[in-house]
Amino acid sequence: MVKEARPNTYNRIVDASLVLFNEEGERNISTNHIAAHLGISPGNLYYHFRNKDEIIVQLFKRYSEDLLEYLHGAVLPTNVCNSVNYMAGIYDVMWRYRFLFSDVNTLLARSAELLGEHNDFTHAKVSPLLVKLLTRLNGLDIIRADETAMNDMAMNMWIVTKYWFDFDGSLRGRAKLTEDSKVRGIRRTLSLLRPYLLESYIEEFDRTLASLSLDSECM
Repeated sequence: MVKEARPNTYNRIVDASLVLFNEEGERNISTNHIAAHLGISPGNLYYHFRNKDEIIVQLFKRYSEDLLEYLHGAVLPTNVCNSVNYMAGIYDVMWRYRFLFSDVNTLLARSAELLGEHNDFTHAKVSPLLVKLLTRLNGLDIIRADETAMNDMAMNMWIVTKYWFDFDGSLRGRAKLTEDSKVRGIRRTLSLLRPYLLESYIEEFDRTLASLSLDSECM
């Protein structure tokens, strides 16, 4: 039996919420704002979602699916420039759902369902894929790290990546957050690799990160 697609209004609510949360900030948008934006009644919205947190959970699921699709489909890096491009792809996905990362802990504290989704996603799905990336670089003699170091580095890279937009926004003002934040985040995340790089790659690594921009060849 073919599974029926979600009602179109359901998807429209999720799509509109993502746009509004990203542009205006999740705290500034209520379900009434979303309904008015779509030209539907609040009752119509509540038919699909009991509250705003239920919409956020669905957006987190979308984000999780998009990021896992990228991580499973992307070719693992074979050099420094590939590593930058690989990390840029992760930040591209996160930028599309950036409201989720502007105040992560507050969102998690509000919803037990979201917290469960988040913890499963981090520990069971993302961390192993980042370890796979580091194992690849280790096997190519780009970095040198033992299993413990790679597991620790994978978790540290994810912590930096997940909280980057929140941290960068706190320094620059969330209203001024632009896509350049992705470049700064890529630099900061990949800087965790530097202590493990073989000496022959350090100069290229430093040069590549220093010249990184939205228009650079490595992105």
